[in-house]
Amino acid sequence: MRENLHSWLTEKMKVPGILACGLRAPDRKTFTRSASVQFTPAALEYACRCLTDTFHVLRANQFPAGLVRWVYANYFVYGSIRQDGICFAVLARREGPGLEPADLENIIAEFQNLQA
Repeated sequence: MRENLHSWLTEKMKVPGILACGLRAPDRKTFTRSASVQFTPAALEYACRCLTDTFHVLRANQFPAGLVRWVYANYFVYGSIRQDGICFAVLARREGPGLEPADLENIIAEFQNLQA
């Protein structure tokens, strides 16, 4: 993946409420960032792979999904995929200072329009 995607992902870690995030390209290269040792690179890479697989299954079954959310006890996992197949994952807090809906919308819009 190009350097601008890496820089963009690093910058998103500054958004309040984001604990970790990652990008996965169609060539299976994955780039992750985490604010906690709790979310290891290997675990984030696995989550990105599962997210990409989920989008492939949804598309194969003709579900037009562009954004998904998984809800866990303490976290939300959001995912989005672009037309070029690059997938973006965000892990955010459920409680406390969480990711604001407007911030999520802005991040997803930036991701969709980012030059690869």
